[in-house]
Amino acid sequence: MTAQETMPPFSQLDIAPTAALILGLQLPEQDGRPIDFAVAWGCKNVALIIIDSLGYDLLMWLLPTLENMRALSIAGQLLSITAVSNHTTPAIASILCGLLPEHHGIFDKAGAKESRIKSLPEIAAASGQKCAVIMEQNGADVYQGLIEIVHGIPDSIPSRDFDREACRMTCQALLERPRLLVSYFIGIDKSIHLGLGWEGIREAALLIDRCIGETVGTANDETLFIICGDHPIHAGPLKRTREPYHVAMILARGNAQK
Repeated sequence: MTAQETMPPFSQLDIAPTAALILGLQLPEQDGRPIDFAVAWGCKNVALIIIDSLGYDLLMWLLPTLENMRALSIAGQLLSITAVSNHTTPAIASILCGLLPEHHGIFDKAGAKESRIKSLPEIAAASGQKCAVIMEQNGADVYQGLIEIVHGIPDSIPSRDFDREACRMTCQALLERPRLLVSYFIGIDKSIHLGLGWEGIREAALLIDRCIGETVGTANDETLFIICGDHPIHAGPLKRTREPYHVAMILARGNAQK
């Protein structure tokens, strides 16, 4: 793992430009910039895994127990990046379009459905590339009829069941070799809001880590995995109530931990 002190600071805004360059796409506009070293790895496909509430401080606390994410951090690159918001919807919108919240204007689920801003999956699909989105039902509904593979999961089910289903659908989608995949896991965030304490957070993270291992093992080494948080956690001693917000991002190739 290369020391981040030797690198310029990165942001969630850099994810969409990086993925777009790898996929040979042009974003209409962007506030971020491509991460050059990730592009230089020569991958052809992108798998973006968003983990709700994966703040950088939290990942560093969890990492000794997370076999797969630790291995990916060593084989690839672990970064602390700036989050654009302390809320899920605007942060994910920025991750997927490369624009600041004040520029994309998406602050809630209704706004996501009404927005005219084109996200990376829509741009990729419009160019003829196979894309997959696996996330909670409301978010997935935005992509129905626009991209080839869409799986929505009701967030009313227990978070362990949600994440297991997200894992199954993600691995299934990867077998179809999409150029771009976006998947979303909720267990850490749900355990925090349910007040399950540190052991509950650790248990949720261990399940997600196993899912990451299965997912990365399903992909080929031409796939760049971008694993990132949307915002820091909202409770406990690691809670952040004001900017700057920092989340974790792991960049690694498929099968990199093998």
